[in-house]
Amino acid sequence: MEKICIKYNDQKVTRDQVDDLVQWLEDFGKIVTSVCGKNCVIPAELDLLIVMGGDGTLLGGARAAAAYGVPVIGVDFGGLGFLSEIKYKQARSALAGMFQGDYRIEERYMLEASIIREDMAPAPILAVNDFVIAKHSGRMLRLKLFINNLYFHEFPGDGLILSTATGSTAYALSAGGPILSPDLDVISITPICPHTLFARAIVTSRKDTLRIELPPEREDLLLIVDGQEELRLRPRDAVAVRIAETCVRLVRVTEPHFYNRVREKFNLT
Repeated sequence: MEKICIKYNDQKVTRDQVDDLVQWLEDFGKIVTSVCGKNCVIPAELDLLIVMGGDGTLLGGARAAAAYGVPVIGVDFGGLGFLSEIKYKQARSALAGMFQGDYRIEERYMLEASIIREDMAPAPILAVNDFVIAKHSGRMLRLKLFINNLYFHEFPGDGLILSTATGSTAYALSAGGPILSPDLDVISITPICPHTLFARAIVTSRKDTLRIELPPEREDLLLIVDGQEELRLRPRDAVAVRIAETCVRLVRVTEPHFYNRVREKFNLT
């Protein structure tokens, strides 16, 4: 791993902290660049992306890195820290061990969505955690769900969360969705504030494709990507979602104890 980029969140990380890590990596013989900002562009030819911030910063970096197959490691400056692997004080020792081969790559499945619109060619959109179809008004929303082109159910409420297993501990969890082992290649469909007795999350497999049809009269709907990007939806749009062929490659330098992490993060007794 010779070419390294550091992506950082300047709301949580100081420039001095970034510079110190850059200097240490260069002393280690690495070629290092750093970028900052929500819409920053990472170099195409990289061996490793280091993300300094919280899980939100890592999500943005992971989406960008996944397009090039670049592995990502998170240095956590946030609160929950489900995706970020190490704390800043541990960064040098963890990275030194990694450069000596003491690491593994964990592949996490992503979701791919396309907005289906009459006057627009579908363009794939990738998410690490989830896609959310939601409204920004007080009116109840009705969304029709089709699984493998077969009508399943119309969900009245505030919207739908379509999440990966990785995203099951994010927004979907707060809406009553299941906790899923992150190595599962499934889609969890969780209604938001459902106005119905059928308020259960649904889990579909890798082979399943989903389509959500929007009401013809609604102009207040959004497709939200990983809680970060908002795309305006139009009346009569539909959103197709499936498991993506692209994976996020997370660098792990600790033992994989997902359920221990769940217990610790949520203070379970």
